[in-house]
Amino acid sequence: MSETPGYQRLFAELKRRKVFKVAAVYGAVSFGVLQVADILVPAMELPDSFVRGIALVCLLGFPIALVLAWAFETGPEGVQRTSEPEPGEITQIVSAPRGRRWPSGILALAGTAALIVGGWLALSSRSGASDSVDAAAPVAAPPGGDETARADERTSIAVLPFRNTSGDPEAQAFTDGVHDDLLNQLSKISSLKVITRTSVEEYRGTTKSMPEIGRELGVDNILEGGVQSAGGAFRINAQLIDAESEGNLWAEQYEGELSVANIFQVQSEIADEITEALRAQLTESERAAIARTPTDDFDAYQDYLQARAYFLESYLESNFRSADAIVSRVLERDPEFAEAWALKGAVGSMLYHFHFERSDSLVAASREAIERALELEPGLPEGHAALGHWYYRTQLDYPRALRELEIAIEARPSDAGFETTIASVYRRAGDMEKALDHFERGVDLDPRSAMAPYSVGETLALLRRYDEAKVWVRRAMDIRPDFNYPYVYLSMFSIRADGDTAGARLWLQRMNERGLVADEGEFNVVDLDLLVVRPESENLDETRERVLESVRGLGGTLDHQFRYVPRSLLSGLVRRQMGDPAGAAAAFDSARSELSAMVAQHPDGSRYRSSLGLALAGLGLEEEAVREGREGLRLMPPEVEAWRGGRRLIDLARIYAMTGRTDDAIDQLERIMSMPADLSAWELRLDPMWDPLRGDPRFEALAAAD
Repeated sequence: MSETPGYQRLFAELKRRKVFKVAAVYGAVSFGVLQVADILVPAMELPDSFVRGIALVCLLGFPIALVLAWAFETGPEGVQRTSEPEPGEITQIVSAPRGRRWPSGILALAGTAALIVGGWLALSSRSGASDSVDAAAPVAAPPGGDETARADERTSIAVLPFRNTSGDPEAQAFTDGVHDDLLNQLSKISSLKVITRTSVEEYRGTTKSMPEIGRELGVDNILEGGVQSAGGAFRINAQLIDAESEGNLWAEQYEGELSVANIFQVQSEIADEITEALRAQLTESERAAIARTPTDDFDAYQDYLQARAYFLESYLESNFRSADAIVSRVLERDPEFAEAWALKGAVGSMLYHFHFERSDSLVAASREAIERALELEPGLPEGHAALGHWYYRTQLDYPRALRELEIAIEARPSDAGFETTIASVYRRAGDMEKALDHFERGVDLDPRSAMAPYSVGETLALLRRYDEAKVWVRRAMDIRPDFNYPYVYLSMFSIRADGDTAGARLWLQRMNERGLVADEGEFNVVDLDLLVVRPESENLDETRERVLESVRGLGGTLDHQFRYVPRSLLSGLVRRQMGDPAGAAAAFDSARSELSAMVAQHPDGSRYRSSLGLALAGLGLEEEAVREGREGLRLMPPEVEAWRGGRRLIDLARIYAMTGRTDDAIDQLERIMSMPADLSAWELRLDPMWDPLRGDPRFEALAAAD
């Protein structure tokens, strides 16, 4: 008999040692594990690296499993070295019919292929998903980016939060104030690109390396330091580091008596040393602006820093009230403190804009405070920025607002807050492309802020560029998973881009699971139910009660800069749509009483007029409803403010649809769909509110639009 060929003996050994069996089972199980992991990532909001890690473990473990299968076997005595084959065992395996020999090899190949395919899909798809977020800026880059490109060529620097080396926790506020002011001072230097405070804050106490921080912030240089204050004296250590090589470019220690003048003198010296070390240019006007001391009262200066921190922290009324109370005390101590006057004026403008206090006296007092700031210091960037806010937020005078804000940003070209405010003004004026340009500059200066990319996505959504908007909003969520706005917007995008009501509900559920809630007036589960539940839906009575329970769960009035919806009005809309005309009439009547009182109190309030029109339409009072809806639009037309004016147009179209004025309703919808607005073709298809218009060729053309 001829000798058995070597490859057949190897095949027989692989089968005898169960290597083929291990390969088949390992590959099949790994493929299944990878598929389950791929499903869990979005469902449980795990990082993409979770799937990549599992894929790498599976791939790297495969050869190890094969080697172990070859070398060891299990028996009655447990795991032991694989024994030598019995005489004739190899020949018996080789001589077996093909039908018994081949399946094991084929299954092993199939298992190996499943492992490779599963691993490749997991690694490539997750890599692509990550890339889509990292590459978000180029996706949405607006035309005319030459100026932005020039800004990117400036010498870049990030100032990490300074360490409090005093050993006294109460000195932390002073340390943070020194760091914050140094950032403001450096942002006045036009040759430097300075990353803003919100982006560097996450690196407080970080263990990341300088190259990592430099890559994440997009900077070449990093300044770090520490502040010690005790017994009326201070010491500041500062060190400038090359982010890539981690080489020391400059270091210095400063100390002196604790006074505002000395602190600002040190900051001026640091700015000089940094520009020299980086071979950047510091003009004489910039040097003078940095050297200026805002007040001689150290306690007033400390309180001002605290008030400014409250003002910048959020748009909550409590923050603005705290800032106002503290800065008022500051001005009692030092009525010549120009920055404090500017801050007081800016706080008043914000209170008015966000409908926390709508009074003419507040508007006048805010203007007086700002004028006092500019009287004390005519070129003060904070003063011009505050005046820009005043024109924007209280007068809706966008050209004047932009002129003042341009003066401010010329004096402080690395201020991300100035850039995003300019962007917001352009957005309200209806120039969305310029808004995008400035919002993206804000992202460049504030790369670790969640609000910056969110604002880009918000603006793209008004342009109905939903795919791009999703990328930016997901980027905001990746930066800050506890930020509620992205969940709300991704829910809306599911509807506006795809008509996916189930996906919209899932995003709202994820928000709730994280313990987050939508702000008052934002898109919520009741808004979603009003899109989903139709008059002919099954179990309508049961569904109506569930939705009404959701209405009660929202609390009181949905009070927001874009809409004012009492719970009674929302209840009326739900009952009207879900087969309870008597209950709807009672709810609408209650809403009419409440909203009539609000209109009497605030006759120029466009939100109250539009909501009153909806309540009157629900009661069948056509003429009165149309009058209030038109008055709401007259008070806030898109020509005055594009975003809120668009909401008033939508409300008027709803009133026309509810009162049977089909042509008038479609006229408004045609106008809305031709401009940036919070309405998409999918909402026209889904919302039962528009049912009276269905069948009209003009409406069907709008609803069928891509």
